[in-house]
Amino acid sequence: MWHFKPLPNDPDPHTESDARVMPDAPAGFKVFGARVRGKKHKHDGTNCDDWFEFAQAGPWTVIAVSDGAGSYKFSRIGAKVSCLAAVKALSENLISHHMQPRETLDEWVAAQTRSEVDQKFTTPDLESVQKALHRAVRKAYEALVAAFKERERSPEHEAVLPANRRPLDVKEFSCTLLLAVHRTVEVLGKEYSFVMACQVGDGMTGAIHPRGLAFPLGAADSGGYSGETEFLTSSGKVDPRFLTTKTVSFLNPLQALLVMTDGVADDYFPGDSQLGRLWADLVVNGIPDHAGPSEKEMANAVSGTGLPTLAEVQAAEIGTTAEVIDEQVPRTAVWLKSAEMFAEKLNISVEDLLKQPAALAAGTLAKGSIPGSTPEERLRLWLDAYHVRGSFDDRTLVVMHRETLP
Repeated sequence: MWHFKPLPNDPDPHTESDARVMPDAPAGFKVFGARVRGKKHKHDGTNCDDWFEFAQAGPWTVIAVSDGAGSYKFSRIGAKVSCLAAVKALSENLISHHMQPRETLDEWVAAQTRSEVDQKFTTPDLESVQKALHRAVRKAYEALVAAFKERERSPEHEAVLPANRRPLDVKEFSCTLLLAVHRTVEVLGKEYSFVMACQVGDGMTGAIHPRGLAFPLGAADSGGYSGETEFLTSSGKVDPRFLTTKTVSFLNPLQALLVMTDGVADDYFPGDSQLGRLWADLVVNGIPDHAGPSEKEMANAVSGTGLPTLAEVQAAEIGTTAEVIDEQVPRTAVWLKSAEMFAEKLNISVEDLLKQPAALAAGTLAKGSIPGSTPEERLRLWLDAYHVRGSFDDRTLVVMHRETLP
């Protein structure tokens, strides 16, 4: 049985959880994120090791997510300072950066061509974005080292280390880092999203097309053994030659951009087939605030399915009660909906559900809802409550999505 123990009285403590919204999100989009302490950390009375940051810099949305290495005592500090430094560096480098106008999709495809020799983009404006990402990774690493040096001779910090890990070493601040930048561009009179992402370590960044297609942007950076990951402190991970292999560009219409630590990514693995299900779970649970579709559009979308009327959708049970591991007695219970269960009752696949945004939105009408007046608070509670067998790590997810479902 999972127990809840409060945060330890360690130096540089994290809070139990965090949930924030970007107040100056770009027109037509919303950006919010949340992190929660994993079941194992609650059970053992240890800190959450995740962190996230985001910012708007001119037309660019900048997102950073980091997972501190659970086996190291001060990895949460590395995660925090890395995100802060990376977002600051990206904001400063991109706020005045303009993309070259391109009239056709063919021109954009050609612009994303990379040199076979060094993997640099052949167009200066895209290569400048890649360089900005790589500089941000370097700044994150430098901030991590600086955080270590500030505490290197601190008796308070050394006292909480196991005896065999003294004196304090920079590895105690080890963390992953996922970065993503987004801006809109116009192609043939239509708005497209340009995204570039880079990551060191595990976790996942993914894009959701308005018609439900899911695109993982990059792959986990694993070590030499099963279950092993790499960190900013691992050898060669801030070298631009390595980072070019971990950098991905994307141009497409965009419904949502999702950036997460492995606490979420592992629960929706593999990303190429399960990333869409993650987005569908968020939507049916009413976590994002969306305008549309209309009631008529939703009714038309479910007509002919296993739940052919909105009344039958509203009466359907497509979820289960989940318990939050917290200090409440009795513990907080939350009704969580499942997109997979909803699709089964509609007699369609999750993939087909994602292709019909109005049908997906109808899932929000089904029985039960997550309490919370804001998307970020609902996301925090969902992250804390959903259950996957064998999942007990910290969970962090940042969501950027269009305000309107198509």
